[in-house]
Amino acid sequence: MKALSVKALALVIAIAVGSASCKKQSAGEKLKPNGTAAVAALEPSKDAKLLADLFKKEAPRSQFFTIQPKERNTLKTQNGTTYTIPAQAFRRRDGSFPTGPVTVTVKEVLSPKDFVLSDRPTANAGDYLVSYGEFFVRATEAGVDLVLAAPVTVQVVVRGDNRPQQRVPMWQGDTTVFTTFSGYDYQNQSITVTQPVAQNPGVDWSQSSGYALFNSTTGTLDFQLSDLISWRNCDAFNSVSGPRTTVLGYFNIFNDDTPNSSPEQPSMLFFKPRNINSVIKFYNIILDAPTGFKGFLSYQNIVPIGQQGTFLAVTALNGQFYAQLKDVVIGAPSSGTNYSPVAFNLVPVSGADVLAMIAELNNR
Repeated sequence: MKALSVKALALVIAIAVGSASCKKQSAGEKLKPNGTAAVAALEPSKDAKLLADLFKKEAPRSQFFTIQPKERNTLKTQNGTTYTIPAQAFRRRDGSFPTGPVTVTVKEVLSPKDFVLSDRPTANAGDYLVSYGEFFVRATEAGVDLVLAAPVTVQVVVRGDNRPQQRVPMWQGDTTVFTTFSGYDYQNQSITVTQPVAQNPGVDWSQSSGYALFNSTTGTLDFQLSDLISWRNCDAFNSVSGPRTTVLGYFNIFNDDTPNSSPEQPSMLFFKPRNINSVIKFYNIILDAPTGFKGFLSYQNIVPIGQQGTFLAVTALNGQFYAQLKDVVIGAPSSGTNYSPVAFNLVPVSGADVLAMIAELNNR
């Protein structure tokens, strides 16, 4: 493996027994732990919590709707997305239909600002995806989760100048992965269980079987949700062709707790391609780096040479925020090298300054 992510470093420290298969954001490198392991969770550092709390205050909020489950319902969110729910679309887990009112919870992540604040970057195999939105739907009766008996139709308003192709792939993923643990139960009997474990870095987006279809009459991308409590993305592939490079981002101020802080990090690096509704988060940490060269690198040979965009580099250190918003054109490697460096000069900023920089990504 050419570069270890924060998660990979955490597992090296934390796994006491067994093995974990490592698959990263380039074909063989995105972490997917499985097998037998006893994992001791790492704690986020105080600075990482400080930065995470700042993000959470401004992250997209869930929207709530109360419906009668025996009726056909059409819901419209504050973002203009329409959800059409057939009559009796929900069931209890025993197969019976709910009789009381049902609460439908919807969360949508639609813009570069949202991607950063929610820590839900739009990338697959280290390459950016052109996003038309991320969607999460949950239904409960008296606080108890329901399952879906009939698909929900979703119509997403297409924003900006990036008109979609006729069919846009759908993606699925979340911030947890399922890991198998072998050990002993409360009666000291040998047992194997599978349970979710927080995944860092971020979301492992994988293409699902469905597509969203562009509706020229309504100006929406239309698709169906076939299950609940699962994120679905409507994203197109990056169509940029030509040579690519590995980008190394050097921080002048880097928090050395970053490799050992999970799931939040006190230093982070994001890249917003110019005029593209997408954000890439750099997860791989530069190893054994001297002062001035600590930071993050992209996945190997993944960033298009000549790509215009904006980096956001941010660090929380000793209770102080440091950040820089930097416009770049990704250059070709210098003669005799196999990477393209970008140096960041982070300066002291307030929390409000950090949030303003994140919001500015929507305009780049």
